[in-house]
Amino acid sequence: MACLEILSGDRVVGHVCRPDGITRRVLGRQKKRFWCFKCRRRQLHTLMIFEPTQPSWYGPHTWWECPRCLGEYVLFPGREWVYED
Repeated sequence: MACLEILSGDRVVGHVCRPDGITRRVLGRQKKRFWCFKCRRRQLHTLMIFEPTQPSWYGPHTWWECPRCLGEYVLFPGREWVYED
């Protein structure tokens, strides 16, 4: 499990831990062209997935990755995806 320390000055005040897993492209999905708010360009994004290899509270999750900045900045800042069941 990968953990990062949260520091306040020289003192450790907490940890953020994430389970080990595999990050890969989603097979069978076409790339989509989105506006990247970080690069300020229209780029062909790839749908990526993270799948934990151990039992975890968090299941697999997906995001659209920009080929230039390697992040997901396809939504206007302050907005988030709305998922319906």
